[in-house]
Amino acid sequence: MGPSGSIRPDVYLLKKRYSTFAPVTYEVKISVSDFRSDITSGKWQGYLNFSSAVIFAVPAGLIKKEDVPAGCGLIVRHDEVWRMVKKPTMQHLETLPRESWLKLVIDGIDRALEQRDAPKVRHALNSWSAERVLAKKVGGEISALISRAMRSRDLVEHEIQELENQREEIRTNAKRELQWAREAIERDRAHLTGELKSLADVLGLPPDSSVRELALGVQRASRRLAEDAEVYRLRNLFERIQQATADGLLPLPGEQLELVGVANHA
Repeated sequence: MGPSGSIRPDVYLLKKRYSTFAPVTYEVKISVSDFRSDITSGKWQGYLNFSSAVIFAVPAGLIKKEDVPAGCGLIVRHDEVWRMVKKPTMQHLETLPRESWLKLVIDGIDRALEQRDAPKVRHALNSWSAERVLAKKVGGEISALISRAMRSRDLVEHEIQELENQREEIRTNAKRELQWAREAIERDRAHLTGELKSLADVLGLPPDSSVRELALGVQRASRRLAEDAEVYRLRNLFERIQQATADGLLPLPGEQLELVGVANHA
């Protein structure tokens, strides 16, 4: 449970749950001398640094529960089953030492790699064992051919499983991306609906107006704006003419007729 040379339990159990943190150490003993050596040296007490309890696992009849230190448990192996003879006293453990966490993480990575490569190793061992058995029965050449066929079958089955896993992963990713696209469309639709309602409000139309009604409203508003601009231009021109007449820059109405005639003659 740490760097090389640190104490190492035979079995370390950490259940997959978040409610209770209670790791347990199992010490396997197959001889009375080995058991007494651990008890005398106090080695088992070191396990309490990273365990809520220590349980000794022994064959039936090796020791009695009275031989087990106070607070420790005892589990006995019979012909086909394990039986708990003495339950341990569980101590509260808030967390593990830093070295213990690192050890678990490092071993977990190695274990994950082993599990990933396990099918290939298992296929190789099965093929090798079959080849040894066949060699004794039908001879080397035939056994080699059959073994080669078995290896090919195992490899094909493994590749098929890998393809199935990849297809499932692709399907899962496609579903996730489709869900994201739907959510984006819904967000855009909600935003567009809000913008259309705002436009309808500006045009003086009902909030649930259709796109066609909004388009017609925009056309009408554009025409009104154009008419307003023409009225503004004529009004501005009229005001300038009035101002020029008042300043004597333009002739009076009778004189203006003469000027118009002269202009036409020219």
